[in-house]
Amino acid sequence: MSTMGANSAQAAPNTYIAVAEKGSPSGVATLDANAKILPAQLPDLYATFANYVNLAKNPDTIIAGAVTVDGLDRVTSAAVAWPDGTPGTLTITARHATGAVNGYTITYGSPVTKTFTQPTIARNSNGAATNVPQIVVS
Repeated sequence: MSTMGANSAQAAPNTYIAVAEKGSPSGVATLDANAKILPAQLPDLYATFANYVNLAKNPDTIIAGAVTVDGLDRVTSAAVAWPDGTPGTLTITARHATGAVNGYTITYGSPVTKTFTQPTIARNSNGAATNVPQIVVS
């Protein structure tokens, strides 16, 4: 039976990797006593998810590609590219009489794996937003 050196960790029986490679993208993740990956070795999925919701609140920041407009040159749909390169589509679902956007959806993935929906925004008669509901992710 071999012994582990100070700079190696057992990856599989009789196979060793450098400690520097543990948990790296091309290395081996460390497991806890319950054979689960340590949280520190996982991407911060909550931060990524929260960032994507923030991007969905400002869809202009992720529009990349073809844009479809109506007869008044108002955007009706557009291709989007998420920060990780995943494609999606912005679709305007509701407008106020002033032309302001009242609701929309943005998809993530092809095929779609998530949809970010802006529920209807309440506006006064001048078109100013008076209530903006949170983005819903489904």
